[in-house]
Amino acid sequence: MSVLLDLFLEFLKIGFFMFGGGYAGIALLHKELVELRGWLTNEEFVDVIGIAESTPGPVAINSATFIGYKICGVLGSVVATLGVVLPAYLIILGIAMGLSPYLMTPIARTILRGINAAVVALILVALLRIGNTVLIQDNTVRMVESAIFVIAIALILLLKQHPITVIGVSVALSLLAKYVLGI
Repeated sequence: MSVLLDLFLEFLKIGFFMFGGGYAGIALLHKELVELRGWLTNEEFVDVIGIAESTPGPVAINSATFIGYKICGVLGSVVATLGVVLPAYLIILGIAMGLSPYLMTPIARTILRGINAAVVALILVALLRIGNTVLIQDNTVRMVESAIFVIAIALILLLKQHPITVIGVSVALSLLAKYVLGI
């Protein structure tokens, strides 16, 4: 029972501090679940984020559900998901009940400015951690993954391709490398 309570409280805390959405929360998830709790390895964490990103729904909720299941089965997935969703629900409920006029005050705008700057830093840290895990193994650059990364960047920035197209091309390139080229 204490593992379920730990799981709920951990995701409740994460839910309260996931300013900026799921991507900003990736750094927080990594810190809490990999570095502090040891519930996941770096590789498992990257896999969870990949699965959470590629399934419908918010990354934070999908991650909580998947991690909760890994730790405590179906009940763990329910508890972790409730924990991560509850803070957003309570905040939106508070806004709906009349707090919205206070969000435009100078102090609220100043607070949000600080939060926004921190969110950019959190997203960048998450990008660097995931990139390091995906693109480098045992201090060696993973050539296939790195090539796919560069091609994906080119598809997005230069050719203005839709994210679904980029994912499809990346999967096709990975399959080609493995099953046709044998690398």
